[in-house]
Amino acid sequence: MKESSTTSYGVQELADLGGVSRRTVRYYVRIGLLPTPTGKGRGKHYNQGHLDRLIEVRKLQESGVSLEEIGALSLSNKEAVEQLEAQVVQSTWTRFELGEGAELHVRGRGLSHLEMTRMREAYREIMRV
Repeated sequence: MKESSTTSYGVQELADLGGVSRRTVRYYVRIGLLPTPTGKGRGKHYNQGHLDRLIEVRKLQESGVSLEEIGALSLSNKEAVEQLEAQVVQSTWTRFELGEGAELHVRGRGLSHLEMTRMREAYREIMRV
């Protein structure tokens, strides 16, 4: 990686540094999440601003913000980004198979072994399986 005031990256280097694929970088540019690269043809390159934005988009997406919501944010509106991150609520779901073709999805801590056994028995009794 080049370290200077005019740091520039090729698409692969930007993708590697941002933890995404080249295809993702190009998609983000196409939908407006990343600014277009500078230069033309094979001379296209990205700068530190592109990398910062790519990392910001990735962090938002990992915290549950949709690409559409990210796109609605201004490239420089850090306060709006922080507010949106604070509004995101993630939840954990656990999937239990009750029987053929039936699943139970439980949010949070899940069920104990005893609770799960009782749920399966109740399901079988109701469905007469």
